[in-house]
Amino acid sequence: MSGGGRIPIPAYMCWPPSGALSTDDTAPALMRHGLDPRTLDVYQQMVLDFIYSFLPKPSASVAATLSCAAAEEGEGVERISGLPDDILRRVLACLPAKDGARTAVLSTRWRGLWCSAPLVLADTHFLPRGGAEGRPPSPGAVSGAVRRAVSDALRAHPGPFPFVSLSCQFMEAVDADRAVLALWFQLLATKGVEELAFVNRPSPLADLRIPDALFSCASLRRLYLGAWRFVDTANLPHGVSFPSLQELVLGAVALEDRDLDFLLSASPVLEILAFIGTVKLRARLASHSLRCAQFCLCFVEEVSVVDAPCLERLFVWRCPSSSVRVKIGHAPQLRMLGYLEPGVHVLEIGNTVIKSRTKPSPKTTVPSVRMLALHLQFRIHNEVKMLPSFLRCFPNVETLCIQSEKNVEPTGCLNVKFWEEAGPIKCVQD
Repeated sequence: MSGGGRIPIPAYMCWPPSGALSTDDTAPALMRHGLDPRTLDVYQQMVLDFIYSFLPKPSASVAATLSCAAAEEGEGVERISGLPDDILRRVLACLPAKDGARTAVLSTRWRGLWCSAPLVLADTHFLPRGGAEGRPPSPGAVSGAVRRAVSDALRAHPGPFPFVSLSCQFMEAVDADRAVLALWFQLLATKGVEELAFVNRPSPLADLRIPDALFSCASLRRLYLGAWRFVDTANLPHGVSFPSLQELVLGAVALEDRDLDFLLSASPVLEILAFIGTVKLRARLASHSLRCAQFCLCFVEEVSVVDAPCLERLFVWRCPSSSVRVKIGHAPQLRMLGYLEPGVHVLEIGNTVIKSRTKPSPKTTVPSVRMLALHLQFRIHNEVKMLPSFLRCFPNVETLCIQSEKNVEPTGCLNVKFWEEAGPIKCVQD
């Protein structure tokens, strides 16, 4: 990705958020995690399906078809070497890492070209048949060979590495794996990496911590991490930052509340923030650059928009916590909000907790919201009872999406008198 300007809204931030997590075995192999389902519970399966479905795709592909124009004259004449170095570097940058490396044996010139061309590194390209059969389901000879190939590529090529995707590794909290992880991040920090996706594949999820050297990757613009314990930010030296980071996705990553605070303060141009399957998190969003934030399948206690003047989209989706507090403070540009769960989520606007029959006022409304999504069960008394109060908080909604599920054990229906007393609701009337 070239530098400068806003980044496009990614698919997982589009409206409305996808409600289906694919477990379809007919999906392309590299869109699936490939782990043995017998080692996963339902929640882990959903989280991993979500993470792998939205991994960024490398620009180079081992499955790409090759073609050339039919030669009319001079058939058999080698013309590629006559091209300028700059064009040949662009060609090499479009090749998978292992194919680009093979050109280095052609001549001294080709070796120099390979070493000076940007390298797209995806460990799936080192799998048998280029990953057509999917990622290995467990540690073994295949994953070991891929690990060695990644180490060799990082050592051999000076960079830059605009795109790196590592999603075939099985790493545990043992010294040998810590050493490999430390080596890789030391090398990545010197390679000018702009986009990094690094998903671990243990089962159950491991307790292996990302090295501090992650913060030495100053060129990062997009970062996707899965199934790790985050860097201990309390021990980082003063002044470390992600000066260019615009998009951050953390899937099944264990971190402390202070780590999120640190990340936001250390990422001055961060626009996209997504959490998938995070546990025990109280998220405080204080960022002057953040545009979109998503919390999906997270055991989150609180999502608090403290000071986010550029925030446009906030999604809290299928978080299985018994109660989630959603606090909206300073967010004058907030346009999309979902999926709030009346009677389950505690909604707080400014310093006011919204309760049943809370009267609308300038202090209890968010007039900027144009698209609102709610999730509730109409046969659950407490959820339906809170619905009118939630709706009144967003008087200028133009698109209202209500997702409802049939509950096995209804807790009673509200009578007509309740709805009569609730009165008209502006956004629904319009």
